[in-house]
Amino acid sequence: MFNGFPRDFLLLLAENSFNDSKTYYEAHKEEIKNASTIPMRNLCADLSGELFKIDSEMNLVPSKMVSRIRRDTRVAKNENMYRSNMWAMFMRDKYAWGYFPCMWFEVQPGGWSCGIGIFNSDPKFMSFYRDVILEYPDEFGRAVRSVLKTGAVTDLEQYKKPKPGSERIDKKLQPYYNAKSLFFIYYSEDLGPLFDGSIEDILLEKYKAFRPLYKYIIRISERLTEKGLNTPRRMR
Repeated sequence: MFNGFPRDFLLLLAENSFNDSKTYYEAHKEEIKNASTIPMRNLCADLSGELFKIDSEMNLVPSKMVSRIRRDTRVAKNENMYRSNMWAMFMRDKYAWGYFPCMWFEVQPGGWSCGIGIFNSDPKFMSFYRDVILEYPDEFGRAVRSVLKTGAVTDLEQYKKPKPGSERIDKKLQPYYNAKSLFFIYYSEDLGPLFDGSIEDILLEKYKAFRPLYKYIIRISERLTEKGLNTPRRMR
């Protein structure tokens, strides 16, 4: 289904964002949709088979995985109505459960990125996260190394004082143990794969490497669920 994005799709998004006008958008709606939204949904549909193998409970409805062109200006900090970027999120229903891992793919002017991280992390989740690292440090190390081998990097915000237990794990893992949140991102300025369709194979390779960490975070989420602490967001 996915054969690549048209070469002008980033320009169309940028021009629409620059004009930031409902009148302009409506006049070019079909052109923008055919160049960006539909190819992105097709890409998600093609990826869904492998993503299902990673997590059978992941939301794999393409229309719900892909961002909208127009922002929700009621909650967005950016006052512009229209984006110059778009993304797809690969995760469980964020309104059904509060804490689960997330993988993503984003395109923006000048490049594209993909990554993995903890969705909606907070001190409660990170406390369980540290407990699981202490319980399964070797597995966590293998999961992190699998992600780093893809070329993904992370910029960790750490607590000023090391958290109790950090001295019990490998020094290379201590920054992750003492982190306030966890995410890894791979970024590329090579737009060629977007146009020739090879981005699909690249993403599949990355996500397979992300799988061990995704599964590891699921273990933490399920532990929260067992304790009745991973409640639906709309019920909080």
